[in-house]
Amino acid sequence: MQGPKPVQLSKSILDMKFMKRTKERVLKEQEDAEGKAMYSNEITDEMKKSGTIVFTETSIFNCRNLIEGRLSFGGMNPEIEKLMSNDYTRKKQEVEKRKETDVSDAQMAQEYSTLVNTMANKFSGKKNRNKRKFIKPSEDF
Repeated sequence: MQGPKPVQLSKSILDMKFMKRTKERVLKEQEDAEGKAMYSNEITDEMKKSGTIVFTETSIFNCRNLIEGRLSFGGMNPEIEKLMSNDYTRKKQEVEKRKETDVSDAQMAQEYSTLVNTMANKFSGKKNRNKRKFIKPSEDF
């Protein structure tokens, strides 16, 4: 024989405004119990002890390493092989283009120096900004 059943709150009490959290907890416990009962013969003790492992992936293509479209090998369908080679070269060019868009060291140094000058101007006083230095005229006339 089974032991006495735990006391449960009535549905009308759980529907009250101040009992929302309790209602959510009770529903979750019921769902967990149903799930355990349904899968009790499939879940082993090793699975229970191992803990949870969660993988998050945005697309099924990455999970299964799928390729979109049709494939052809060994000259069986030359049109599709031509499309495959075009797609491959396009993807390769995109990768190269991404590499080319990186900033070179010289460009980075130039941008950094202009940034330093801008910040120096920002923190210099008004007197220092408006002063003009004397530039000696060239003597080649």
